[in-house]
Amino acid sequence: MRNIFYFLSITLIFLIVNRSNAQRASDFSRRNIDAHIDLVPLGFTDPSIRFGSEMMFGNRWAAGLNLGVGVPVPFSTALGLRQQKWEKGKYKLFEVRPEVKYYWLKRERSGWYMAAEGLFSTMSGTTGKSYHFENNNDTTQVNFDYADFSKTKIGVTGKLGGRIFLGQRMTLDFFTGIGFSRTNSMFSNYKNKNISTNKPDLFYEGENYVSGNRITGHLSAGLRLGILLWSEEPK
Repeated sequence: MRNIFYFLSITLIFLIVNRSNAQRASDFSRRNIDAHIDLVPLGFTDPSIRFGSEMMFGNRWAAGLNLGVGVPVPFSTALGLRQQKWEKGKYKLFEVRPEVKYYWLKRERSGWYMAAEGLFSTMSGTTGKSYHFENNNDTTQVNFDYADFSKTKIGVTGKLGGRIFLGQRMTLDFFTGIGFSRTNSMFSNYKNKNISTNKPDLFYEGENYVSGNRITGHLSAGLRLGILLWSEEPK
């Protein structure tokens, strides 16, 4: 959490310093660059704070890059999905999300878009008393009192959303989407490991309850709050 507070403080200072670069109210016909933070449901698998920047090219195209840092949450279920209970201070995640947007409908200060977002993430954690299933045998349940966990994901998400300019410098972006990824999950360093037989509910229990390399689906939804760092002067 300390690293997150450091980042937010640095971002605030950066935005204040760049205040002198503000232009008159921007619109979708001009090139611009923003800095933003994503507000996404922390009940999704691998909760994180995401932040980044986006450039609009003055036509129908835009491109951006978002980074994510893991945020541990104090609950184990949300949105109907069960989450592993990570030991305090042991949950770590870093993700990179490049994105390309195409605005199929534009107005002067608003637009609707479709987007393709790439995903690369790596995370690790230590869980207390729990269990997981094997990817090649979904009736074999591995139970334990303690285990280390690591996971990597590479994937893509198709998104639909809208973007609005608020006032002279603020932006609001809302989006939803669905995608898939190649996910490799590993458990190790078990304590009191034992085997039982059970039938999982893989939707409810989510991807962090299965060990192995496989294709997984994922959802995307959230709000993106931004501030313009630069906007092209009107011609």
